[in-house]
Amino acid sequence: YSQGAAVMGFVTSAAVPDGIDPNTVPKPLSPDVANHVSSVVLFGMPNVRAMNFLNEPPVEIGPLYQDKTIKVCATEDPVCSDGLNFAAHNTYADDGAMIDKGVAFASSHLGLGGPAPVAAPPAGFGG
Repeated sequence: YSQGAAVMGFVTSAAVPDGIDPNTVPKPLSPDVANHVSSVVLFGMPNVRAMNFLNEPPVEIGPLYQDKTIKVCATEDPVCSDGLNFAAHNTYADDGAMIDKGVAFASSHLGLGGPAPVAAPPAGFGG
């Protein structure tokens, strides 16, 4: 999650960070691409502390993407918060509330409103 979030952070940035070899980080997308991106949902986006630990530059979302980006961070996830629970970093795929938060944000930027309610499976399903 965090590696993908970091990559998306770098490609949505306005420029490669100062002092960083452009060959060592993903390059920013062309500005004209931003008009074709409705939203960006970043799960477990590495904070400055995590990036410093990895000896990497902090991830900065560029101005063309700031208003259409949401960062979703699990409580106590040490990668994206001040927490120290490393198990929290592995909860993104299983935490429906976090997934729903990302879906609601993305769908609101598509003009579709929130996510549709999930229908209950038919009686006898799976049994």
